[in-house]
Amino acid sequence: MKDSDTQVQVYEFLKFFLGMASCLSNCVCLFGWNIGKNKTSDKPQTNYHKLDLPFPSSLLTKTFLNGKELKCCYKATLDGFSATSFHECSDFKGPCVIIGYTNNSFKFGAFNPEGYRSTDDYYDTFDAFLFYWADEEKDEPIVLPKVGGSGAALFDYARGGPQFGADGLLIGPPLAPVMGGFAGPDTNSGVGDLTQARSRLGLSYAKRADGKESLFGDESKASLEEVLVFCSPQIASLY
Repeated sequence: MKDSDTQVQVYEFLKFFLGMASCLSNCVCLFGWNIGKNKTSDKPQTNYHKLDLPFPSSLLTKTFLNGKELKCCYKATLDGFSATSFHECSDFKGPCVIIGYTNNSFKFGAFNPEGYRSTDDYYDTFDAFLFYWADEEKDEPIVLPKVGGSGAALFDYARGGPQFGADGLLIGPPLAPVMGGFAGPDTNSGVGDLTQARSRLGLSYAKRADGKESLFGDESKASLEEVLVFCSPQIASLY
């Protein structure tokens, strides 16, 4: 075979190879994967709210968030009080802190070491806790740890807001039963309203320092004017 013929064959092969590579880099396969494309460009950007932390950093000393920069990923008065809005802003952000304000200016919160993913499942942990401020003038809140074993410390219902224990703290619980990841014939109905919360302490989380069996004091239920969620952007970027 002549050298010129060999060169032509090599040239034609390179053209074919480069052409295939170009097609692969731009194609989208049947499963929706963009081959050769930087997936980080497809990831939705989180819009964080510019807020000062409404709790002392010392609250998180023994948690995964210790020393991490925290930002507000969910603000109910702007993002919406529905459980759907809550999960759209809070899912796949990693461990987080929830802060709530009642219509009586009572301030409380909770720490979720697992984060949210709308799994319709529950998690066992000793690391979750509730907290509240007995005196608005004091910066340090009173912490209520998990009691009664680590079981069912957190619930992550897609149609509900934050839930700690079966009854410790429920903010915007689902309005229809959730059974084994299936919530009924219409999964878009029965979405929780985060303006409503209830609490019963003693079984899953410790009672208040004053012995009261509700995080809200004398009342088992409360109406909320604001709910905030703070997470670590550094951790959230890993999802």
